[in-house]
Amino acid sequence: MEWYWILLVLVGSLCVLLFMGLPVAFSLGFLSMIAALVFWPGTEGLYGVALAGYGHMGNYTLVCVPLFILMAQVVMHSRMGADTYEVADRFLRNLPGGLGITSAVFGAIFGAVCGASTAGTATVGLLSLPEMEKRGYQAGLAGAIVAFAGALSILIPPSVILILYGTLANESIGALFAGGFLPGILMTCIAIVYILVRVKLNPALAPREDVRYTWAEKFSSLWKVWAILLLVLLLLGTIYTGVATPTEASAIACVAVFVIAFAKKTMNMQLLRKVLLATVKTTTMIGWIIIGATSFGYVIIYSGCAASLTGWVVGMDVTPTTVVVVLMIGFVIMGMFLDPAAIVMMTTPIILPILHALDINVLWFGILMTINMCAGNISPPMGLNLYIVKGLVPAASMPMKDLFWGAVPFMLIDFTTIAIVMIFPAIATWLPSLVIPS
Repeated sequence: MEWYWILLVLVGSLCVLLFMGLPVAFSLGFLSMIAALVFWPGTEGLYGVALAGYGHMGNYTLVCVPLFILMAQVVMHSRMGADTYEVADRFLRNLPGGLGITSAVFGAIFGAVCGASTAGTATVGLLSLPEMEKRGYQAGLAGAIVAFAGALSILIPPSVILILYGTLANESIGALFAGGFLPGILMTCIAIVYILVRVKLNPALAPREDVRYTWAEKFSSLWKVWAILLLVLLLLGTIYTGVATPTEASAIACVAVFVIAFAKKTMNMQLLRKVLLATVKTTTMIGWIIIGATSFGYVIIYSGCAASLTGWVVGMDVTPTTVVVVLMIGFVIMGMFLDPAAIVMMTTPIILPILHALDINVLWFGILMTINMCAGNISPPMGLNLYIVKGLVPAASMPMKDLFWGAVPFMLIDFTTIAIVMIFPAIATWLPSLVIPS
């Protein structure tokens, strides 16, 4: 059978399993086992699939994934997140759409200590949605802002998605973290401009409040952000000064966040149990996705589909830019139905040979891919962040249709960021070249 028929059957079967409601991880794992039995009769294929999944889960770098998730959970459930949001609110609330801008800025700040968009969205939503609802913000706009702000956590370092991509692409995690910083700031700034302009044109979308803070009150509140700043300095400072690897830095920051939480008396045994359970659930989900996606990638590679696809793409009379654009469009479509972690784990082993063959910068492409995953998190009909937002508010106050329409402009912001980073690659590559010259 020709390679393209094999690829079509595998992808088609995966779509069928997903539409039947089978979880992504188990769909990938089940399909990998069936394919292994078809391509390599006997136990040889099954052994290879099992070894592929187990081998990648044994990667030492992945230790930082549960540690970053644990750190985010502690920040989320303690006063650290609330204090930071309060400071941002004092400085920004008097602008048009001030609470929305506060949420976007807080999402970027919180992203610097959180690697998962689920925790980011839940934290931003719990802090900002009640206030925006009280002030009379249009429901779709308010919910979309929160979903967008939460998605920043997978681009601004530390990022679980960048860690997964780095382990597969054999790229420096520290370099990827540095590469995601400026695009994350750029995306936040574009969102702020959009909120400002839209509310200025239609003030009824986000009514202002009469409460005003003096500059003395604003600056006197800055001491409340010391905990978040300390965590960011510990995490990124130890990585880029060479004191620790990203895995070691995640452990240092994780210990620090517990020390701070206990010192501030915001941590107790009941909250500790809640934090640990949430971390185990999220880590387990990611772990199964890694096993399933790695097994599926093994089948694609060793069936010859990956090599044949690479040869076909390289043999086409198209530029590398065209290939990148086509891949980005494909990620957009996949992001509407699949979890970002599954997309990264499933596609990276397949597209990596194409990137190398066409001499496309792997780090730069990884940042573009991650920005695309931000769009996937807020894209209808399956954008996970939208459903998290929906779960935080009463059903009647925020119809899903309004949330879907509200998310469209923020998806366009993500696509605009992709276009800018494609036109000016240095936005993603300049900072890594400074902090990690090798």
